[in-house]
Formats: sequence, C-alpha cells, structure tokens
Amino acid sequence: MSIVEVEEELEGIATIDSGDEFPFSSEDSAESAESESDSEEEDGLRRQRETRVTATPTASNDPRLEGGDRTSPDSDGVPQGFSEHGGFSDKVRLSDDPKPLEFLTLMVPDSVYKTCTEQTNKYARDNLAANSKADHKGYSRVHGWPNEGISEAEMRTFLALNIAMGLVYQEDIQDYWSLDEVMETPFFPSIMRRDRFLLILKFFHLSDNDTYHPRGHPQYNPMHKLGTIYEILVERFKTMWYPGQQIGVDEGVVPFRGHPNFRKDKPDKYGDGLKAYQLCDATNGYCCQFKLYGGKKKELSAKGMRHDIVSKLVEPYLQEGHTLHYENCYTSPQLWHNLRDAGTKARGTRRNRKSSTPKSASTGKRRHSEKEITKPESQQEYNQYMCALDNSNLCFRSNMYRLKWWKKAFFHMLSLAIVNAHLLQKEYMSARGKKALLEHKDFQREVVKELISTSGYERVRQEERSGPSASSLLRLTGRHFLEKIGQTEGGRNRNRTCKVCGPAERKYRRDHGFLVAKRSGHESAYQCDQCQVTLCITPCMELYHTEEDYQEAWIKLQHPNE
Repeated sequence: MSIVEVEEELEGIATIDSGDEFPFSSEDSAESAESESDSEEEDGLRRQRETRVTATPTASNDPRLEGGDRTSPDSDGVPQGFSEHGGFSDKVRLSDDPKPLEFLTLMVPDSVYKTCTEQTNKYARDNLAANSKADHKGYSRVHGWPNEGISEAEMRTFLALNIAMGLVYQEDIQDYWSLDEVMETPFFPSIMRRDRFLLILKFFHLSDNDTYHPRGHPQYNPMHKLGTIYEILVERFKTMWYPGQQIGVDEGVVPFRGHPNFRKDKPDKYGDGLKAYQLCDATNGYCCQFKLYGGKKKELSAKGMRHDIVSKLVEPYLQEGHTLHYENCYTSPQLWHNLRDAGTKARGTRRNRKSSTPKSASTGKRRHSEKEITKPESQQEYNQYMCALDNSNLCFRSNMYRLKWWKKAFFHMLSLAIVNAHLLQKEYMSARGKKALLEHKDFQREVVKELISTSGYERVRQEERSGPSASSLLRLTGRHFLEKIGQTEGGRNRNRTCKVCGPAERKYRRDHGFLVAKRSGHESAYQCDQCQVTLCITPCMELYHTEEDYQEAWIKLQHPNE
C-alpha cells in the first residue's frame, strides 16, 4: 500500500504525493465535503500523523514493482506493470529515412493546407463582392488578388515564410523585404513578393463566416473562427504519441493584447494573452492534449472550472497507471480523490494558508537552522517532470502585433505542432540507438526548406530584384569596376535606373517645386561588380565611390549656379 509523504520545502511550498489520505486541513476539505463531522476530521489528522512515521515500502515488499497484469489494480486502485516510456501510436506511418517534414505531416496533415486555401479564397470572394476592386484606391494591394484565388502551393509557401519569421526576427513585418543594406534578408523576397504576402495575410481565413453564431446564441462557439483546423490539430496531438507513466498539466499563453470576450481577466506570470491548458508527457514535453480557454461556461460543475479542465484533459489516460503532476492552482481534495478513484496517481504542490495548513504538512522556513536539510525525493521528481513541460513552450516568436486573436492562436498551434514534430523525431532516433542531429531551430529551418521545395510554388527570380548589397557599405574604399548587367531570357540588354542620378534628380525637382517625372535620371546597362548597384559610366560611377553624399554632389555638378 502506498504511503502519504508530505515533505517540507524551504520557500513555503509543500509537495503532495498521493497515498491513502490527502493531507489537507479541515478548512481545505470543506470546499468539497462540507458534511464531514469533527470526529472524522480528527481521525483524518491522526491517520496523517501515523503515516508520517510509517516506513516506505521497499522494492522487495512492494507488489507493484514485481510486475503483473496491467489491468489488475493494486491495493490503491492503480494498475500494475505500467511502462515508464511512451511510444508511437498505431496510426504513425514513416519511411525508412524520414525527413523533418514527414514528422510535421503527422501533426499537420494536408487537409489543413487545403482548408486554409479554400476558406481564404472564399473570404476574399465575399469581401470583394461587398467592396469591389473598383472601390479601392489605385495603389491598393487588393488589385493584385487573382480572380481565381490562390493555390494550395502558394498557401504552403505563405505558411513556410511565417515559420521562417520565427527564425529571423525583424521589428516590423515589412522589414523582411527591406532594400536597406543592414536590414535586408534576401531569402524572403526571393520566395514571395511583399505585397503578395501581405495580401494573403489580409484575406487569410480558417472558417466559414456564414455558419457563425453570435455570442448569446444557443449554438455559439467561441472557437468558431479557428474552424475545423482546431479540432484536427488537437486530435493529431493526441493520437500520434501515447505518453509514458509520468504526465503533467500546465498552463500556457498565446501572446495577444487585444480584448476578446474570453481573454484572461488579469495577467499572471505568463503575461498577457489567451490562456491555454496543456497535458504533456512529463519525460519529453510532448503536448498530448491542448485546450484554449474560451470563457466560463454555464454548464460548469460544482467542483469548479479548474477541476473540470484537469478532468477533461486527463480523461483519455485514466485507469492506465499514470502519475499526474500539476501546480498548486489545481490542487484540491476533490480532484485528488477523483484521480485516485480513477486509478491515477497525483503529485502537486500547495501553498501555506495560515491556519489551514495541518501540522503534518508544515513548511516552516529553515534558513537559519544549522541542521542540514535534504530535498525530499518526491520534490526532486516533481521538479524534474514539471521542468520537462517547458519543452512545449519553444514556440517561435511572432512580430505580427496587429493580428486578430484567432490568427495568433493558429500560428501558436502551428509552432506547437513543430515542437511536437521535433520531439517525435528525437524519440524516433533514440528508439534506433541514434542521436538526433538537429536542434529545434535547425529542425524548424529544414521544415521551411522542405515546405517550399515540395509546394510547387514558382519562386521570384533573383535577377528581377534590384538593390544595394551589403558590400555597398564599402563603396568609398576598395577597388570597384563596372560590369554589364545580365541579359533577359530573350537575349535583350537589361537597363535599370542609375543609383545616383535617378534619386538625385527626383530630389532636386521636389525641392524646387518641379513636377517629378515617373522615371527620373538615366537608365544604364552597367553596374558595379562589388556593390551590385546600377550606375552610369560617367559621372555617376566616380561620384558614388568618392563622395559621401553622392546625390548632393551630382546636383552641384549639374546645377553649378545654384
């Protein structure tokens, strides 16, 4: 029979390990069982004191350590012979040498990309039907939206670029397409044009607005904006990996500063955002269950919201001999008893509350005591398994501050799917005696490459993009020579606006009140071989490499009397 062990902790947190009795005072127990008599409370405290001095069973006399039928419970109602490590489910199908994208496909099936494409095209059609392109200004990006909509290949590329933005961080999303020598990131403009990306982001949608029911309606669903993709991802998380003996419940947050009706009431240690609940494998951090907080529901039980959430998350793993770890916010006598009756052990922490802490769970401070204090084994195990849950928080950063809440939630779940996929790859390699070669950021990078290369999307040709390279910062030093700009596919010479006289002439006309021509300056077929900028042979080549303010120098040269 297992023994109650209530160990002391230096900073006022008691580690509670499941056993015969729950070491709570009568004040705590009254929350779930107000009908208990005074004699029952005294008996409970007496039994706690007795178990405090009872020896813990050794391996020789503990029947659970001797193996046996998994469905045969021990004296505590917990099944025997449970495997400590999890494993892949029967639904997993992988090749002999799986690539990172194969593991991601286990989490994000092809139907997700198809649904995103269909709902985005539908929302764009509905939006343009109400506000046609003719109603938008001439410079609006909306004019670039194709009448037939975007393809699934383009959607895959769009999502791949979003994942890549978590690896290469810029303060503003448009900086990824910047031509500035310091800010430029050539990868993004080489894949998709800026206006195209922002246009897809504008119309990006996951659900059909025609089936939406407003708040207060009997069929109102706060997660409707996430569509069926929310259920697909949650189901994939649950069915691709079965956790080991140690599992844990933790809270997460989707960074968001807007004000949906179900946003957290007040910030806590996780910061502002949408609250999420996760049940993870405590040995590797794999997220098995995920649930977004959608506001308080009317059908809450009398046991409380947190009790209902934990019960819902752990439901698929009851009567299997798991040990559930959780923080003090979930600790309650009712939850502990329910888990014990369902064949599941529990280990958590609780905070001191003045008179509500029994002597058997005292956590008095020992800062000035000369006695050496050893951290209890139960507390060490609790810290070990709860820290493993942090692996599920390796979500990529998002610099899209102005997104709606459901877009933030989707990209958060997409990043969580990548975390899970990477953990599956590590488990796959470990099962074959190999060490995973890719860290999380490297795995994420390879996913981006494979998504784009297998999408079939036609990339932007490198030669169509003109702008200064990083080497142009050294334009006043070094050796510079002109070279011919490459020809077009048809064999014609390619001319571009000069880097010096073009901007300089526009500046001069603007400062003097003249009409600024659409194409100012001269066009040249030559560029600097080191700086990779288009220049006229004379005088622009010399001015660009000798004058710090080459535009002002050109104006003085062309208009000496001013």
